[in-house]
Amino acid sequence: MKLRLLLCILILAGCKRSSAPLVKLSSGNINTVTVVMPDLLWETEVGDAVRAAFAFPAEGLPQQEPIFDLRQMPPEVFTGFARSSRSILWAGFSDEVVIRTDINRYAKPQQMTVLSAPDTPSLVEIILSQSTSIIASIKQGEAAERQRRIGKSTLKQNALQNHFGIDLTIPSAYRVFKEGAKTVWFQREIRKGHVNLLVYELPKSTPLNWKNPLQDVIRIRDSVGRAFVPGRLEGTHLITEEAYEPYVYYTKVGELSAIETRGTWEVKGDFMAGPFVQFLLDDKPNNRYIVMEGFVFAPSVAKRDYIFETEAIIRSLKKENKN
Repeated sequence: MKLRLLLCILILAGCKRSSAPLVKLSSGNINTVTVVMPDLLWETEVGDAVRAAFAFPAEGLPQQEPIFDLRQMPPEVFTGFARSSRSILWAGFSDEVVIRTDINRYAKPQQMTVLSAPDTPSLVEIILSQSTSIIASIKQGEAAERQRRIGKSTLKQNALQNHFGIDLTIPSAYRVFKEGAKTVWFQREIRKGHVNLLVYELPKSTPLNWKNPLQDVIRIRDSVGRAFVPGRLEGTHLITEEAYEPYVYYTKVGELSAIETRGTWEVKGDFMAGPFVQFLLDDKPNNRYIVMEGFVFAPSVAKRDYIFETEAIIRSLKKENKN
C-alpha cells in the first residue's frame, strides 16, 4: 500500500513538472537582428525601409558599420533553431495594422517585434515610425546579454573601489594597464590592436557647461590624454579627432545623470586613430564627476562591437558613497 502511494506521488510530481513549458535559451551574435520577411518583399521598398531603419551606420566609428547586422529569412524557414534568435523583427501584410512585441515567445531572453499592415505604404510608414523605440529596446537587451556573457569570467581588481568607491563588471581578458591617483586605465589585447577603458574623477569645480557641453568635454578629454595617454612616439598623446565633431547625448548610467559623447580619437603627432564612447557622470552625492571612456585601436578591423563591449562594462556601474 505504501509503495503504491509513493508511486502515485512521484507520478503526480512528474506531471506537475512536465506541465511547465520548456523555453530554450536564445542565441546569436551580439547586435544581430533576424528579419522574418518573404524574399520577394525583402527586395522591395519594404526591405529598403527595414535596412534604412535598422542598418544605418553606427555613430562615432571611423569606418561605416551598421548599427545592427540583419539576417533575413522567409517565414517558411523560420522554424526550429532559427526561432531561438534573441532579437527578431517580423514584417509582412495583414488585414489590419499590427504593432506588437512578444517577449520570450520561442526562447529566453528574446524580443520579437511584429509589424504588419494591409498595404506597402502603411507597412513602410510603420517600420520607420516604430524603429526608434524598437532600436532602444533591442540595444537594452543586447547590453544585458553582453553583461551576462562578461559575468561568466570577470576581472578581479580593487583599483576602482580603492580610488573611486565604485565597481564595474569587467571581462577577465582586461588588466590594469596604468594607474594614477585619480585615473585607472584598463586594457585588453586583441588580434590587431587593443580595447581600452579609462576611468577618472574630476572635482565638481571643473568648468562644465551642462547645457552645451561639447567644447568642455573635448577640453577635458584632451587634457587627460595629454597627461595620461601617451602615443607611441615621444611627445605624442591622445586627443579628440579635430576633423569630425563628436555626437553628444544626455542619458543615465545607473541612477546618475550623464553626458554621453561618441566620436573618434587620434594621436597628436602620430598616425593612430579609432572610435571612443565617453560617459561623464554627475555624481552629486560625492560632489564630483566620474568619467568613464572606452576607446579602441584596431586598424583595418570592425570596431562596433568592441565599443559596444566597453559601453556594456560602463553601464554595469555599481556605486557606493565615497565617504
